[in-house]
Amino acid sequence: MRNHEFRQIIHSLFNLTGTQKRELLDAVKSELNRSQTETIIEDIKGEVTCCPHCGSTAIQRWGRSSGLQRFKCKETECGSTFNPLTGTPFARLRHRNRWIQNLEGMQYGLSITKMAELMDVARTTAFRWRHRFLTAPTAARPNEVSGIIEADETFFAESFKGNQTIGKRDSRKRGKQGDKRSNEDKIAVLIVKDRSGITTDYVLGEHNNEAIIEKLKPIVNKDSILCSDGAHAYKNFAKEHGITHHRLIALDGNRVIGKEYHIQNVNGYTGRLKTWMGRFNGVGTAYLSNYLGWRRFLEGGGSKVTKKEALSMVLHTGLT
Repeated sequence: MRNHEFRQIIHSLFNLTGTQKRELLDAVKSELNRSQTETIIEDIKGEVTCCPHCGSTAIQRWGRSSGLQRFKCKETECGSTFNPLTGTPFARLRHRNRWIQNLEGMQYGLSITKMAELMDVARTTAFRWRHRFLTAPTAARPNEVSGIIEADETFFAESFKGNQTIGKRDSRKRGKQGDKRSNEDKIAVLIVKDRSGITTDYVLGEHNNEAIIEKLKPIVNKDSILCSDGAHAYKNFAKEHGITHHRLIALDGNRVIGKEYHIQNVNGYTGRLKTWMGRFNGVGTAYLSNYLGWRRFLEGGGSKVTKKEALSMVLHTGLT
């Protein structure tokens, strides 16, 4: 655009109504967000060096589309075209002008309904974006804990929320967590936390000794000291693997042993997790791991990461 044409546009702003100015401002902000997102994407991904479909390095530039550079694989048997988003959770997601806004909303832990209202998209779109964006923190679950380790289970009501096919269980009032006195129809989650701040968690298919031991075995360092409640699974695990174990049984008055051996950190984390989960009026069991990853991300400083860092996390997570 020539300079005098731009000046004419600026001059015409004085003739706009208040409503028109607000609409124009929203449009400019939207375009700036889209442009910023595309710039960040190409900066993070850098130079594309191979085909994401076959791995060949024989590729060539193939024009631009929707603000991003496209490429074509030269391999005769492949011949695919792709862009920097191909093979990432962002692939085929539209409305790039709202991606940063979506990330910001997730850093505040907003519900699907509030996110849809904030971004002016359908709830189904907000839902799809949420779980695409959550692939990164979910995949980033720590696979080792060491030192003094605290472990405990917590329970969430089984829920078919978000599923097209509902199971045989009678529906509950929305947001209800079931009978708090019973773990029937509840999904067990094992939470493990060490004193360095590392937290990991597992949705247990079955709540029994074998399931707990199976999850602990590959992640607990041999030189660790395990602190738990009186559940036999932890006692059996420690005995089988030669790990020092302190059982904190509230009924016996043993909440703390020697000042440093307790499960207060894991219990505190569980309390915060439960309170935070409450804002979503029930989480579908199929998506529980994603929400656990989201909470780990926020507890680990995710609410303070930059837009570029957040986008980078997702871009470097492959689609499953």
